[in-house]
Amino acid sequence: MRTNLYRRLLKEYCDALISLQDKSGDEAFNGGVYCRACKNIHGRCPDAVYGLVVAAKIFEDDKYLQAANDVFAYGENLLCDDGGMYNDAQTTWRYTTTFHQIAVIEALRSGAGILGKETIKSFENRAEKMAKWLYENLDEMSPANINYATTNGLALALSGNYFHEQKYLDEAKRLISYAIDHITENGLLYGESRPHDKISAKGCKSVDIGYNVEESVPALVKYAFEVDDEELKNRLVKTVRAHLDFMLPDGGWDNSFGNRNNKWTYWGSRTSDGCAPMFLLLADRDTAFAEAAYRNVEMLDKCSMGGLLYGGPHYYKRGEYACTHHTFEHVNSLAFVLEHVDEKYLTPLPSAIPSDGKDLCKYYPEVRTYKLAKGDYLATVTDYDFDIYFSGHATGGMLTALYNRKCGPMIMGSVTDYVLVEPTNMQQVKDRQNHKSLLPRLVRTTNGEEYSSTFYLDAAISEEKVNDGYLIRANTGLSDKNGKELVGINPQIEYALTENGLDVKVIRADGLKFVLPLIAGEVKVQSGKIEGSKEVFFLTGGFIAQEYTILPDESGNIRVSVEA
Repeated sequence: MRTNLYRRLLKEYCDALISLQDKSGDEAFNGGVYCRACKNIHGRCPDAVYGLVVAAKIFEDDKYLQAANDVFAYGENLLCDDGGMYNDAQTTWRYTTTFHQIAVIEALRSGAGILGKETIKSFENRAEKMAKWLYENLDEMSPANINYATTNGLALALSGNYFHEQKYLDEAKRLISYAIDHITENGLLYGESRPHDKISAKGCKSVDIGYNVEESVPALVKYAFEVDDEELKNRLVKTVRAHLDFMLPDGGWDNSFGNRNNKWTYWGSRTSDGCAPMFLLLADRDTAFAEAAYRNVEMLDKCSMGGLLYGGPHYYKRGEYACTHHTFEHVNSLAFVLEHVDEKYLTPLPSAIPSDGKDLCKYYPEVRTYKLAKGDYLATVTDYDFDIYFSGHATGGMLTALYNRKCGPMIMGSVTDYVLVEPTNMQQVKDRQNHKSLLPRLVRTTNGEEYSSTFYLDAAISEEKVNDGYLIRANTGLSDKNGKELVGINPQIEYALTENGLDVKVIRADGLKFVLPLIAGEVKVQSGKIEGSKEVFFLTGGFIAQEYTILPDESGNIRVSVEA
């Protein structure tokens, strides 16, 4: 019998956050939530105010209400005189004000019967200031990705309804319409770039599954319900279904190619709220939605320890701390569905989601990515070329994901290297020697510089149906991290996915090495030889893997099979 995991996790997460709250009484620190991973107090921890208020109602314990008041008060340290809030004390970024506004308005609504008059006044004063700042400073022309314009649509709708301010509602409608115009024919939201309409050399758009499913699309769905727009609700069903195609059978997300997957976690994205609201608000329209939400919250549970949500399945095993950012944001999505969704959708009867299907070959031209399924195996291959040198996601016609229904993730690549694109939002690793990318790749070191197929922008991929499965062929090359190509190197890779597993064949691999990080399963070499192997770990995605280095045979060929 399925239980209400949402309720249990909300309590565990809130209890853990309280245990990490500063209680010194010093207004510069009191109420802030310490992060053991990042050795600081994250500026967005006041976002937890909503989750804590809901916990106070559900569990009838004043400790949660006190914690909510304290973490809210800590936010005064980040609040500017004009109503904008700093993302962190070390940054000037303030567009994250939109997320705090959503949390505060939702906390005001939820806590109407338990918040004291002075508390309500304090919450309302800040919310009024932030609403004004958001209205004047954050729109589709701001130097921010589309998730900000989208979530500000929700924030202003909440503000407009709460404060009875029509201009906020009008602007909210305009911003949401703008976001809807950035949905591809396949149903994927794009715009995780600046400008939002930027197109890559290969015609790709800026799509990030992690940000979409945990932040932007939930905001669109919540907005539709906030303003009771039935037409928009129905339209968003297609969008939610389209993104559901990227959920793996265990509730993890395949964002192995996303253009912002430097912040990918297997369960979502490092600094966003969660996917449950977008699924559960629409659960009466598709039985797969409640199932998907439940599987994802199961994955959150598997990645949690001691009431904190870790950045991936193997963080705790590897001895890494949990960044509190994951926990204090996800309490809000848990709180929201507990308040707004019927219990029957929170403990649904088991049903199927798209990735349960056992025969698939689908191509997404907007990200130049193939998703495959055959029997118990699922795979992803990409030559997506959008902003590769900024975001660091894979390209080159490389395999980025391999999954088996019995053993789970086998290969889960993400970025080519771990770069602190957002220093205050990305934790560090101590074991630098064994902190390695989990992307399968062809490599060669020339004059001290490493060239890799994961950097190569001019690859071309195609698919072919074979009797027992699917074959993806990639004509590729090698480049360094700055895009400089290694002249005269043009290997070809074939990935054959069948019910027996994955067969990888590389020709024209003279002088190259094939690096294969395997999380689970067994690798067998038919052509070439294993030069060595070692255990590695990577923060982005959060997996431990055995990294095999394979050399070509005398004919310059490599052929390996990977099986569960």
